Amino acid sequence: MKRVLLLVALLAMLMAACVQQKADISADSQKTQQNTRPVQDEKHETAMASNDLFQFENYLDMLLSQGHGIGDDVYGTIVERIARMEKEGASGEQWERIKDKAERLKPQSGGSPAKPESAFALRQKGLLSPRGCNGTGSFKLGASPMALEDIEKIRPMGGMTSVHITPTDHQYWDTVESDGRSDDKANIERFKVYAPADGFIVDIEQHTDYRVVIEHSCTFYTIFIHVDRLSGKIMAAAGLKEGEVGNHAWPRIPVKEGEAIGTIGIGKVDFSVVDADVTLKGFAKPSSYEEGEPWKIHTVDTFDYYKGSLRSQLIAKNVRTAEPLGGKIDHDISGRLVGNWFKEGTNGYKSDESEDYWKTHLSVAYDSIDPSQIIISIGNFDGRGDQYGVTGNSPDPAHVDGLVKYELVTFDYFIGDTSTKWNPAKFSNNIKARNLGEVRGVALFAVLPENKLKAEFFPGKKASDVTGFTSTAIIYER
Repeated sequence: MKRVLLLVALLAMLMAACVQQKADISADSQKTQQNTRPVQDEKHETAMASNDLFQFENYLDMLLSQGHGIGDDVYGTIVERIARMEKEGASGEQWERIKDKAERLKPQSGGSPAKPESAFALRQKGLLSPRGCNGTGSFKLGASPMALEDIEKIRPMGGMTSVHITPTDHQYWDTVESDGRSDDKANIERFKVYAPADGFIVDIEQHTDYRVVIEHSCTFYTIFIHVDRLSGKIMAAAGLKEGEVGNHAWPRIPVKEGEAIGTIGIGKVDFSVVDADVTLKGFAKPSSYEEGEPWKIHTVDTFDYYKGSLRSQLIAKNVRTAEPLGGKIDHDISGRLVGNWFKEGTNGYKSDESEDYWKTHLSVAYDSIDPSQIIISIGNFDGRGDQYGVTGNSPDPAHVDGLVKYELVTFDYFIGDTSTKWNPAKFSNNIKARNLGEVRGVALFAVLPENKLKAEFFPGKKASDVTGFTSTAIIYER
């Protein structure tokens, strides 16, 4: 049993050695890291073991690239790892490279390696770094996720769609020629996607495209979704193969600011910034998101994290002109109708009722582009998820603390006060949402004590047809 625990600790320890990444880390920061409880996640450790040699060599390359050496404790874990792997039969050209790189990392001061526990204790668990992380704090980003000339427009956080019933926690960066709705899979290497700052890729989900998380510190991350193809370096280091679906890797791959991490075709890439030192104030019950998407309550305005001239250039691509420019996702006000709601007893945002988790969601909020427009976003309206405006665009849900009946109507986007509809394939910073008047149904709400809500939806009805709740009314909670 002791031997098994030691091996698990060694695996964790090796990935954690990135704490040596910055030579100027303060003594106080080091003390904080040493007092942090180590992570022991068997699922993640098992995933890493599937491509040990790639991970190990990549880790050694990262240490060598820092140029300021490592301590005896970290070197001791490397020596023990090599001895174990060689005993288990490691050999070949890659293995010889690994041993050579390990030898080059030997501390000049000499001395006996520390006990494994000392390096293991240096591990620090970050919000989105399951294997440990390095440093704390946020900073300004230096590179755009796409070349400026490749960006047609940036759509803000907070959009709601058939499967995003609550406001989205990511922006949509649309390429030139994109209508923002469909993605071209025929030429997926047309546009490059770049790391916005130095960091480590710590999480990759492989579906028909890729979701990528970059750790910039234990508390600061950027997230990309719908990257069509990853670079060869990243695929190899993560042990992934092109064309496979359903893989999930937790590597630790160093990337530099402005480095091309992948490509996309005509279409969009989702982009968000997460700062764990910031907690959004507009979520009445933050714990409702912990199990499903714990980063959501720390998702910040992307534009606030960019440097001067680049920030201005990116804002010039943004279709939203209202503050906050990057969009808003947290609208809850306790005791009022406005904000996100989840069907009672269904485990908050994550939902354990079905694979289509959004069906138990409800949001009464505002349009992401034109926040003067009230939006009722329903996870299950006559069997589908959908969004509607309300007749008269009132009353404001932020002021509703009791019973209210909304007539649900279709809406569209126009250029300013004109009758010209906005072409979603083109940039504009004068977009206005407007109700079209076509009644699709009725929503009846009653705000209840203790952050609960009684709701019922009546597809195909008009306001005059609905006089009260029926036995099919649903109770929602925050």
